[in-house]
Amino acid sequence: MRKEPEPVRNWTWPHYWFLQFLLPKVLRLYGGFEVYGHENVPETGGAIIAANHTSYLDPPAMCGAMRRRTYYFAKRELFEIPILGWIIRKYYAFPVDRESVDRTAIRNAVKILRAGELLTLFPEGARSPDGSLQEGSAGVAFIAKQAGVPIVPCALKGVEVVFPRGAWYLHRGKIAVRFGKAIDVADFASEEGAKAGMVAATKAVMASIAKMRGELYEKAGEAPPEVAGDESDG
Repeated sequence: MRKEPEPVRNWTWPHYWFLQFLLPKVLRLYGGFEVYGHENVPETGGAIIAANHTSYLDPPAMCGAMRRRTYYFAKRELFEIPILGWIIRKYYAFPVDRESVDRTAIRNAVKILRAGELLTLFPEGARSPDGSLQEGSAGVAFIAKQAGVPIVPCALKGVEVVFPRGAWYLHRGKIAVRFGKAIDVADFASEEGAKAGMVAATKAVMASIAKMRGELYEKAGEAPPEVAGDESDG
């Protein structure tokens, strides 16, 4: 299994642009696809896009929401599936071992970011089991610091409705995406050490995601899963 991502080139695979063009139109037919905060995604230069994670459709949705191409981490096991591994690699995904600190994946991520590319990461590490926002890993801040790039928080809503766990086809539902203002890890330097600063930066990223996500649910007249769960328990 190749661990290296697709090389950074001054051209993009045509099928990536086709997905970026077609998917928003398909999703709008299935119930809606709205994107807010485009201005917060840098038009040039490297940056990490950090989003919440609820569905396997999240990476394609991020592709459709952005005007630039983005690379992705994807769990190593997906690249071991014949054909699928080749396909997702051509859509700029590259493998990461979630069971350990994958230094090769981190080096590849830093290299991509320093080359001026976008990299989409999901700080929760895996899909949320119930749609609620999980704790974020400080790895996102570590990579941003090593590469010297900002982190752009991103909130996704409704993706798990359109493509829930175990689904083989799209369901009707409205997806909303909101990009927030960039966060600079350097602003969170701590007298307690570098690790404390990265933890603080990660918490700021997750807090921004939580706030934007709440706003998306409020705009739709709905309660986030964790709130709806508390209400049903009562």
